[in-house]
Amino acid sequence: MLKKASTIFFLFFSLNAFSCWIAEGSFSTDGEVWKFNQKFEHNKEYIIPAGEFSLHLVLLEKNKKPATLKFEIKQKKGLKLELVSKGEEEDLELNQLRDIFAKGEEGRPNSIITIKLSKI
Repeated sequence: MLKKASTIFFLFFSLNAFSCWIAEGSFSTDGEVWKFNQKFEHNKEYIIPAGEFSLHLVLLEKNKKPATLKFEIKQKKGLKLELVSKGEEEDLELNQLRDIFAKGEEGRPNSIITIKLSKI
C-alpha cells in the first residue's frame, strides 16, 4: 500500500515537468545581437538581460499547448527601465524557428526576436 501511495505521490508532483519548455534563439535591437537558451514554465515571467536592454518573456498556456508568447523590451536609463516595445505572438509551433518583429515605441529602436520552443 505504501508503495502505491508513494508512486502516486511522486507521479502527481512530477507532472509539472511536462509543462516545461526550452526556448532557444536570439534577440537583436539597435544593431546588437544576443543569444539565449532559457527553460520556461507557463505563466511565469523570465527576464533575459542584453546589455542596456532586457527582454521580458511570458509563455501563456492555452489548451495544453504553447500558444502565445507575451514580450516586453525595456531599456535601462539611469535607475529606471523605459519601455522600448511590447506585444504578443500567437500560435507558436514546437521545434520551428519563429521571427518576431517588434516595432519600437515612438523614438525607440525596432527589435527582432528569433525563438524556437522545444519540450523538455
